[in-house]
Amino acid sequence: MSCCGSLLGWQFTIAQVFKSSADEGYFPKIFSRVTKADAPVQGMLAIVIFQSGLSLMTISPSLNSQFNVLVNLAVVTNIIPYILSMAALVIIQKVAKVEPRKAKAANIVALIGAIYSFYALYSSGQEAMLYRRNGHVYGLDAVRAGFATF
Repeated sequence: MSCCGSLLGWQFTIAQVFKSSADEGYFPKIFSRVTKADAPVQGMLAIVIFQSGLSLMTISPSLNSQFNVLVNLAVVTNIIPYILSMAALVIIQKVAKVEPRKAKAANIVALIGAIYSFYALYSSGQEAMLYRRNGHVYGLDAVRAGFATF
């Protein structure tokens, strides 16, 4: 039951991120359409279809093997934004004019977080990294085809 609740929570979070990105012009407009209750249902359905297809692509002989592949893929997918955020910390601090003493402490924490994040990427395995790389390639193709913009 807790897994279902967690998955539903992620669906709503992802749908909102996709909606915000579509509102800014980064994703296709289908993700920005909402119902009267301000729910991005069409975007959620598109995400569910995509995730179901991804799950079918990772079918393994045993349920445990497939679960491990999906968990590793989730790690790779979710760690990348954290790494990018930690990499941008120095620029954010300069723009916000943070005191060097406070910036140093935050930079140390970010460095520790980055080391752990890179270890998590390494530990997720080659297969998950290849799936993620394929996602980036398809994303670049979508930009070139005009489905998404930067």
